[in-house]
Amino acid sequence: MALPKSEVAGIILAAGLSTRFGGEKLTTPLAGRPLAFWAIEAALTSRLGRVVLVTRPELAGELAATFPGLELVLNHQAHQGQASSLRLGLEALGPGHSHALFLLADQPLLTSDLINSFVDKAESGIGLAALAGSESFSPPTLFARGFWKDLGQAQGDSGGREILRAHAGEAAFLTPNFPLAGLDVDTPEQLGRAEAVLCQRFSRALELEHGDMVSLVGAGGKTSLLETLASEQASAGQAVLATTTTHIFRPSGQVLLEPHEQWLPERIARRLAPGWCLTVAAGATSGEDRPKLKGLTPQSVDWLWEEGVAPLILVEADGARRLPLKAPRTHEPVTPLATTVLVGVLGLSAMGQPVDDEHVLAVPEFCALTGAAPGEAVTPAHLAALAAHPKGLFKKAPPRARKALVLNQGELPGAAEAARQVAEMVSEQEPALRVLLTSLQRGECEVLLEGD
Repeated sequence: MALPKSEVAGIILAAGLSTRFGGEKLTTPLAGRPLAFWAIEAALTSRLGRVVLVTRPELAGELAATFPGLELVLNHQAHQGQASSLRLGLEALGPGHSHALFLLADQPLLTSDLINSFVDKAESGIGLAALAGSESFSPPTLFARGFWKDLGQAQGDSGGREILRAHAGEAAFLTPNFPLAGLDVDTPEQLGRAEAVLCQRFSRALELEHGDMVSLVGAGGKTSLLETLASEQASAGQAVLATTTTHIFRPSGQVLLEPHEQWLPERIARRLAPGWCLTVAAGATSGEDRPKLKGLTPQSVDWLWEEGVAPLILVEADGARRLPLKAPRTHEPVTPLATTVLVGVLGLSAMGQPVDDEHVLAVPEFCALTGAAPGEAVTPAHLAALAAHPKGLFKKAPPRARKALVLNQGELPGAAEAARQVAEMVSEQEPALRVLLTSLQRGECEVLLEGD
């Protein structure tokens, strides 16, 4: 029997000292609202029967003004760590609740849908749950009343992590509804990433439209860009399908493995919902530090687009072994013909570095396309040549695809000036190419060339 809604309570932890942020972060503006607004709003609009906010006295006034009637608990001992807030939150709940769901006020990309998935687990009888990551787990964390005594004995910043580890076999680890859903803002750079998602900064810069298939090629940030675009669209309520035509590390979100590609449309329809990102693949491989997904054929991706299975399809169509630069080899990239937006990514961390196997994938091809010599320092002219050459970055571009060059890692010293030089040279050779200077690490994006 499902538990009454009121038996699952939410405790939002908002008493941290913001040491790494360098200032009071919870009241820092984020997309026009205080940072803490976003997690609080998601909790209040979810199915949680009650929401309690544990905060420091100096923050209480501003947070109360933002949410009149919000139940506040003051932590006068915040310097003792997160465990002190856990105890205060549990004490405030009293006996009327079966589960406590702990949320962080500095997780602005949490959605009510994701919170509701924890409520569903509690109502199905699950006693412990946390948000799954690619390598570990993170808040939100769910604890049935039977674990509250142990939580009350926690010390410092450990919170309930040790309880979850000790009972991992009986805990549920829920997948995030999009890649950056669990982003915890501890630094100004992470605030920038959250702002980019909430403002759809990269989607707007690429001028994405409903029904687009975006294929990403090159090196130096493809996976991060795919995760950011998926998060921007899903956080705005879109259903997003992600896939690959090569091999990628298994992401932390929802994954559908289906070797029989003819069954994909039906299975996708059952799994994909607005506000969620689903990654589909033909299979998985093991034997590495992290498992990898085996991609679909480009013909299958074309078919899924023609079937209209999702308003947006994102495809990682190239592999780069985590190097900042790559020149396409004979069989690369593996770009679906239905691609409507082809994004080529180049990593600016390669600027000034030698053309060698530590910085460039496919050195012979890179030299042939750019005129560089092995061991020579990478220059803006080399990047411009790689982007503009008919057999370069945009090789095999579908005739009607809109093309965009993303010069990533713009936060590095001298990178922005190098990118502007690349854009100037590209404008003379490929004036139709849209050129962006980005820092995916900081959530920054600037359009250098509009393109035709």
